[in-house]
Amino acid sequence: MDVSDEQGTYRWRVHLMRQQPERLPVVLLVLIGAPVLGLWLMGHWLFAVAAFWMMFSATADYLLPIRYEADAVGVRQKGWSPRVMHWERVRRVVWGEQGVLLSPFAQPSRLDAFRGVFLWYGDHPERVRELIERYCPASRQQPKTKRKRHKRPTQPDNPDRSDPSDMSDRSDTLCASSGRNP
Repeated sequence: MDVSDEQGTYRWRVHLMRQQPERLPVVLLVLIGAPVLGLWLMGHWLFAVAAFWMMFSATADYLLPIRYEADAVGVRQKGWSPRVMHWERVRRVVWGEQGVLLSPFAQPSRLDAFRGVFLWYGDHPERVRELIERYCPASRQQPKTKRKRHKRPTQPDNPDRSDPSDMSDRSDTLCASSGRNP
């Protein structure tokens, strides 16, 4: 599904199960195995239902199609886990082989997976890239270079204690981990 309407909204659909069918046997094994294991270990059908629900929720983006909409306001992901990201909130764009991550954080963060939106390219990588470069101001910024870390000075603070192997006459030295004298 590759549609652009009169308001300038571009819509596309990605079905990961059709693009990556080699993963389907493992996903089905987990979807069936977890409830059976829950029923067998706990002895009640509620644990089987809970295990199936948790595994299905974790794999729903793979099993069900994901629909995207992009326009001048932002991008919307529709499906099992819907998300919305307005272009002015995007601080960083991370281009990948299979998709692009739109992150609200300027620096890489562990929260990118929860606060950002990952757009799968599907069959339209050029069109998705063009949309992001047109609408998203963060995609036009040059990537920042990493700051250099300053090395600690190699000169000791006290010149008469320059030999670290001579610990015999240092009764005032404290252990770094416990704070006690060695």
